[in-house]
Amino acid sequence: MAFSPEAIQLLRECQTPLIAGHLRADGDCLGSAIALSQVLRDMGKEPQIMMPDEPDGRYGFLAAHTPWLIFEDELPEHDLFIVCDCSVLPRLGRMGEAIQNVATPRLVIDHHPLDDPSPWTALIHDPTAAASGLLIYELAQTLGVPLNGRACEAAFTALMTDTGWLKYSNADARCWGAAADLVAGGLDSEKIYRQIYQQNEPGRPRGVAAALANHESLQEPSLALAWVSQGDLQESGGTLEDTDDVLDLMRAVSSVEAVALVVERKNGVAKVSFRSKTWLDVNLIAKTLGGGGHARAAGATFDGTVALSDAVHQVRKALLDGFSAQKQS
Repeated sequence: MAFSPEAIQLLRECQTPLIAGHLRADGDCLGSAIALSQVLRDMGKEPQIMMPDEPDGRYGFLAAHTPWLIFEDELPEHDLFIVCDCSVLPRLGRMGEAIQNVATPRLVIDHHPLDDPSPWTALIHDPTAAASGLLIYELAQTLGVPLNGRACEAAFTALMTDTGWLKYSNADARCWGAAADLVAGGLDSEKIYRQIYQQNEPGRPRGVAAALANHESLQEPSLALAWVSQGDLQESGGTLEDTDDVLDLMRAVSSVEAVALVVERKNGVAKVSFRSKTWLDVNLIAKTLGGGGHARAAGATFDGTVALSDAVHQVRKALLDGFSAQKQS
């Protein structure tokens, strides 16, 4: 893709950039931030990574070579603020509020649909990109900076996790080409797969079982819904830090087009994840609940005052209404 001159100028002229991502950073978010920090460091900059809260624990192995800070109350000194894999400041929680009070330029690097460009000084935005990590890979080429081994590992993690290890519909030729180039550079793809997908907590199987115990097919046979409370998990001795296993099992049923899983987190807040196969835009459905994401993968987090049962009711209605409306359009 062609990068905006404004974005390239900001990256070339900054000296102390601060790189961040959305709450509970996933593989694409954290991988993009780390790959970008390595590129900027090789350009002679002094980047720092600060996340609004602890990222998904599966990606802790990346901290061995590129550590990050967690926001508490104050932002470090910086001359450019960069957000990876997110273009909505509220998705940074309290850190987003702090950024709104700082006058430094803001750059977003993202592949999600863009709702409002106003908070940003410049954008690197391409919703056709399979992952934000792909944009970092291409940005490095534009800047003329070869990806070092650490950046390759982080960019590959971003690509693989946002494409389901190249299984999802967003894994196009552009994405496959970047992945092939990273592997050709000597990257150990099997090792990264083990570090991400084969380090589950011991209680994961029981957690998956607890969630599937609440599985239901909706009035439309193309839809499925499941939910799990903290009480369910404690009673079963299960854990469910990541929900992809449950979502993939539900979506694998031949008649199912879309699924939703509602999980009560340890803090009592309910979160829903949506997935679809071929045509249903779950991003539109998630937006009716205050969330968002992609056409085939999206989510939303409920206010802490919303009980799990109420969240399940709202998700059920949103899924049925969205399916009906999009089927008729």
